[in-house]
Amino acid sequence: MKILIICSTTLCIYATSAQADCTAEIKAMMDAHLVAGPYHSLIDMDMGSIKRKTEVDVILPSSFHMKSDQMESIILPDGAWVKTAGKWTAMPAAVSQQITANIKNNMDTSKMNFANVQCLGPQQVEGQTYTSYSFDSSAEVMGKKATSHITTYKNSSGLPVIMMVDSEIMGHKSKMVQHVTYDPNITISPPK
Repeated sequence: MKILIICSTTLCIYATSAQADCTAEIKAMMDAHLVAGPYHSLIDMDMGSIKRKTEVDVILPSSFHMKSDQMESIILPDGAWVKTAGKWTAMPAAVSQQITANIKNNMDTSKMNFANVQCLGPQQVEGQTYTSYSFDSSAEVMGKKATSHITTYKNSSGLPVIMMVDSEIMGHKSKMVQHVTYDPNITISPPK
């Protein structure tokens, strides 16, 4: 009986330690992403009857150029613009500041809550081998609780290159696949 208790305790300690190590690996990957430089992101979103493709150029912490079939927007530290029906419109300066503040807050890995963390090891995805992780996370989105199951794949440089997210908010489910390409040549300027 003592051996069974010792083994059970050892397994619990090992599992807790392995989960902590895995969480640390995920946070290290995300922190590396934040300082990796400019990147291009392709996002496929499936919300049941609504499917969207979005492309985003990002220069952290505060410059973004987003394009979709519905609209295009540019957010810079000194301004934000949206293009609809072929015309660019400046948004109030407070909009740019608020968006930037929200993004900075969301990027803080120390505030992220991780549950059911798993180190999945090397995985074949789209003809490449990446190190994979999965975890559950929850957050408040406009005052509503959102839950997500995230599977992420990192390259040999320790950077995330693919994220697959299954989310639910207020009973509405969505699936997102994001591909990230790091490119130091990306620039983002105000619209002309």
